[in-house]
Amino acid sequence: MRAELYRHVVLSGGSSMYPGLPSRLEKESKQLYLQNVLNGDASRLDKFKLQIDDPPNRRHMVFLGGAVLADVMKNKPDAWVSKQEWDEYGPRALDKLAAYEMRS
Repeated sequence: MRAELYRHVVLSGGSSMYPGLPSRLEKESKQLYLQNVLNGDASRLDKFKLQIDDPPNRRHMVFLGGAVLADVMKNKPDAWVSKQEWDEYGPRALDKLAAYEMRS
């Protein structure tokens, strides 16, 4: 499972726009993997697959993802927490979303 995650890293949001961030993230991730997983055995590092995608429109990807999710869920009232529910239950109001997710 973890190997699959390393092969599918996608940068998003305005903070990911710093020049050189993708290459630095790749370099430092490989170094940490070498130290912590491979215990310094560089001969096995060539089998480590790391894919970092940095799409040019990533500055707005977080907003776009939220907008798409809101549009998909707009006609599903069970997928939302109302202000009244939040005021009454506080963070426990989010529990209903876990139940909704299990039903879907």
